[in-house]
Amino acid sequence: MGKLAASVRQLYDGGGEGVAFDGLDLVDVGGQVRRFRYRGRDLVAKLRPLEAARSERALAAEAARRLGRLVVNGFGIVKVCVPELVPLPGRRAALVSPYLGTRMSAEDGGVIGLSAPVIVGLLVALLDRGVEASGCVPRNMFRRVGETVLIDWEDALLVPAGTAPDELTLMKWDIAWSDLLGRDLKLREQIPVSAPDREMELDGFETVLAGWLLPAMARRDVRGYGIGVTLASELPLGKNGSASAASLGHLAEDVLPPGLGVFHSVLTARLREQCGEDAYAFLLGQLESLVSGRQSATPSLELEGLRRTWVLALFSAAETCLMPVSGLPLDQLAAQLERLAFTSGWAAACERAAAAAEITGRLAAVILAVLLLNEELDLLLRGSCAQGVVARGSDVDFELSSAEHPDGHRPVEDLLIEVLACLGLAAEGSAARPAESDLVSTDNRTSRDLHEWLELRRPGSVFQDPGWTTDLLLPPSAGTVARPSQYEQQGRESTAKYLWFESRAALARLAFTASDISRMPVTLEGQLAVIPQVIGAEDAAELRDLVHATFSLRERSGLARPPEDQAMGEIARLADRLDRFRQRVGLPGPRDL
Repeated sequence: MGKLAASVRQLYDGGGEGVAFDGLDLVDVGGQVRRFRYRGRDLVAKLRPLEAARSERALAAEAARRLGRLVVNGFGIVKVCVPELVPLPGRRAALVSPYLGTRMSAEDGGVIGLSAPVIVGLLVALLDRGVEASGCVPRNMFRRVGETVLIDWEDALLVPAGTAPDELTLMKWDIAWSDLLGRDLKLREQIPVSAPDREMELDGFETVLAGWLLPAMARRDVRGYGIGVTLASELPLGKNGSASAASLGHLAEDVLPPGLGVFHSVLTARLREQCGEDAYAFLLGQLESLVSGRQSATPSLELEGLRRTWVLALFSAAETCLMPVSGLPLDQLAAQLERLAFTSGWAAACERAAAAAEITGRLAAVILAVLLLNEELDLLLRGSCAQGVVARGSDVDFELSSAEHPDGHRPVEDLLIEVLACLGLAAEGSAARPAESDLVSTDNRTSRDLHEWLELRRPGSVFQDPGWTTDLLLPPSAGTVARPSQYEQQGRESTAKYLWFESRAALARLAFTASDISRMPVTLEGQLAVIPQVIGAEDAAELRDLVHATFSLRERSGLARPPEDQAMGEIARLADRLDRFRQRVGLPGPRDL
């Protein structure tokens, strides 16, 4: 074992080769699997956390004991591959097994001799021995002369002999075996399931899904909805040569972040239902072409690129089929953002903000349409993205909110944040909203920070729009705008970020004074255009210079820290200019500490 352990450690320290792909459902996204030779034998190692590896090996060993001497028509002797456990540093372990060749799911003759009754016979035979193996599917099976070997026991359940399977287990069997034979076998109609437990625990997929559904929905109903969505997404298409919906659905769980992996199932199920098999087959073909042949020496970079292209294909298909829109294709908008990622300066920041605002609005529209929430939630932009100037490294601030979700619909916001991250955009939802409350509704249930309220707008508009809060919050009075806000009363911070806030706050107050409230511009360029009528051209030019100077300092300080003395000196000089400007035009500002 000592020499084997040394060989395995070397594999994960940079040696060894990944297992060659022989099917979409076998792509090792995380680079956890290695194939190697040891003492003349071909072996495969799978990296796992130590406790998970111990559990999987113990399950395999007990399944092997229970299934000893089992012979099933069409499969021959059923054997369990019990891996060796090799502990590794850092509470990790490798499960090491013989390399068994091509899996049943990738065999040219994998379906020979198989039918629904034969498959049911295998699954029932395992249940009769007290083994409920949701992983008893073709991608985990190897057929040899007179025998079939089963691997991957991490999700197996050891149950009393003859126990009916759980609904989720049956769903996984139904999808995987139907995929192998290319038609819906309807195993769910041939194998009875166990009665659901009223106190059932939702799995990870269902927990994410429940966050998007009605809060009062019972767990049993969440499970039923999840099973229906997954079957609709992953059962095979009735088209020869089409990509495997099941394999791509399985791969989506590994490629995409957790929430987005669940959304893949919901979106594809809805697209298939509303747009038909041809549209769905086209999308699956696109996803298959993205994955086929992709392997990299740097799995993290490969995963990042695959996520990006997957998201663009998925959301572009939804736009085309569910809600056609005008404007640039999503992939071109994403390319704009990628091109601007390392470009500094005001012009790039304006272009970046425009692209970010449009792509945020369109992605959110797809999410809300697919989840049937487009009548329930408002998308509002906040912060520098709403104001049309996003510095390098800055976040996109937004909220998906309503009177029923005044603090934002956090699960849906989290999904949009995941999607934007796949395209290289850092974003923050309602969790990052200011806590101050300069504006308060009459029932005290809704409030807003003054500066936040002045920034709110919808994508596609440059004018201030507080969305659903319009009916609850009166616009700020002249007195409110003319005195320091709650945030400013907390005192000035000697940072580039705070100075950038100060210059924008001064500009917004003047734009508010210069505009009819229904036509108040929110973008900084729009505000700079209207303020000369309030303070004259000379002071307007001074404020424009201050806004540009504080932006430049903010962007530079966010990318690389200048020498402290130099930075503090520049901050002090700009703060002094801002103080003198505000005093001259009669604007409030932050309290000096």
